[in-house]
Amino acid sequence: MIVIAVISMKGGVGKTSATANIAASLAKLLGNGAVGVIDLDPQNSLHLHFGQSFQVGGGLAAASVMDTDWADEIYCSEYGVDCVPYGDVTEQEREAFEELLETQPEFIGKQLYASGFAQKRVVLIDTPPGPSVYLRQASQCADVALVVLLADGGSYATIPAMETWLEEMHIKRPELKSMYVFNQVDGMNALGQDVIEVVRLHLTSRVVRSVIHVDESVAEALAFQKPVAAYAPHSQASHDIDHVAKQLMQYVVQ
Repeated sequence: MIVIAVISMKGGVGKTSATANIAASLAKLLGNGAVGVIDLDPQNSLHLHFGQSFQVGGGLAAASVMDTDWADEIYCSEYGVDCVPYGDVTEQEREAFEELLETQPEFIGKQLYASGFAQKRVVLIDTPPGPSVYLRQASQCADVALVVLLADGGSYATIPAMETWLEEMHIKRPELKSMYVFNQVDGMNALGQDVIEVVRLHLTSRVVRSVIHVDESVAEALAFQKPVAAYAPHSQASHDIDHVAKQLMQYVVQ
């Protein structure tokens, strides 16, 4: 099992949609049931990309607090991706879950194996932006940290903090790899292209060669609760995400 933690230092970069759509693309490559996604973001929106209803019940947060099996929370989508949603929880349940994560640093990794996800070839974990107990948990069990960026000054400014965090993690877990991917790229934006070139110059092979261009079909696909590969398979975004998925797998198996 390869675990990919999808992370960012700032919100609004399309991290959750990137997680869902990369997972769907990997499922096309690896086959139905080979890919799973875990929603560790309290916003609880990852499952919407796979056709699951808005009201999903307790999900992994409530199940963890009640000490019940995650296996009962797995949603097997028609898009070849199995999803464990964060779940609809009260503020008290969320706080209890976060306290559990604080006291058991390897909890998420253990649950991945206990739930049967160990049989997956790839598992992606969506995390909320910025440092958090969720990010710490994901980084403890991840093989790869995939950093999602926009090609703008705001995302560029977060790279030093992200690199510092990755360096600290590398001391604790030297085997943890990291990659950066640019999302929602406007090919006509000169500043955006400059940002991409500068980041590629400094981070070299750790930047995914392909970018995900801005494409209305991504938002439309979410509105229909589908991955973009199912909603608009011939769209620019769908082709971009396929390239990103293939390059990510090539990097992981090096």
